[in-house]
Amino acid sequence: MKILLLGEYSAFHKNLKEGLVELGYDAVVAAHGDGFKKVPCDISFTSSLPSLFGKLSSRLTPLCKLDQLTGYDVVQLINPFAFGRGYFFERFFLQKIIDGNEKFFLSGAGDDAFFWKYGRKALEYGPFDDFLKYDLNSDRFYMETDKAFDFNKRMLEKSNGLIPIMYEYEKSYEGQPKRLNTIPIPMNMDKIVYEDNKLGKKLVVFHGLNRYGFKGTRHVEEAFEYLGNKYPNDLELVIDGKMPLNEYLQLMRRTNVVIDQMNSYSLGVNGIYALAMGKVVLGGVEPESLISLGVESSPVINLKPNAQSIIQQVENLLERKNEIQKLGYESRQFAENVHGHIKVAQQYIETWGKY
Repeated sequence: MKILLLGEYSAFHKNLKEGLVELGYDAVVAAHGDGFKKVPCDISFTSSLPSLFGKLSSRLTPLCKLDQLTGYDVVQLINPFAFGRGYFFERFFLQKIIDGNEKFFLSGAGDDAFFWKYGRKALEYGPFDDFLKYDLNSDRFYMETDKAFDFNKRMLEKSNGLIPIMYEYEKSYEGQPKRLNTIPIPMNMDKIVYEDNKLGKKLVVFHGLNRYGFKGTRHVEEAFEYLGNKYPNDLELVIDGKMPLNEYLQLMRRTNVVIDQMNSYSLGVNGIYALAMGKVVLGGVEPESLISLGVESSPVINLKPNAQSIIQQVENLLERKNEIQKLGYESRQFAENVHGHIKVAQQYIETWGKY
């Protein structure tokens, strides 16, 4: 079976590909590399040209490489808008992909029009308002438009099915006949070295900076200001990011506790990396997300989208410092059991084969 994984977010498709290859399948990732994260891929659409020319080249390159993007048994597109906003170019390009390959699946990952239209209403909380205010500085997002929804719906209808990666997308596509069962985010554990989570003089707590509003970083800043003043000798508090993925993971490695996104019911790829390294992870682990993943419990410490939630849990960890190493080991075990790339890849193979 030949598989094309189209588009990339935080090495999600890269990790899935590595699982598929170990199972004996021929898998290829074609993508732009997810911007500043510079995730390596097999067929690259990135451009070294400056400014406007670079943007134009990045849009045209996928079309120029269409001969490398056809003839596959399965294509999975990471997000309907991974190549733009659904204008003529994107519609033409994706139709060529659909026509030139056997099966076409969508991944429920990243924000799309269904997430904004249905997820925003169905979820008790989410990244929507903070994203508009802090990331866009606007009262409206393109994903809220009829044009975006119509394009998203058209791609869903043309697909063999949509596979959510977590509860939020499962909920956003609830009632849609093309929505399939959720499959966890894959992570290649063989490439992430586990180290005992040992404390130095201070407990190091880290939050990765990416999309400030979407990830709820303002809550982390507020909590860190309070905690830094109250525990200057006990805590080292770090907010950093917006760097290539390899550099980011090196930064994460020296920490004890990682705070994932604040506005989510579930962990994102960042949180899975932290689990695999053996970090204590604070983030989304609502009961609904566990049901979605098919597990009964998780070592992740749940957070609500407010500063007090962080303060409470970090203070609790200061009182349980002797348990940090044990908690980190449980993180790794959970990551291997639920997110191991070979196990997850097998779930994709079985799902693609059914539909």
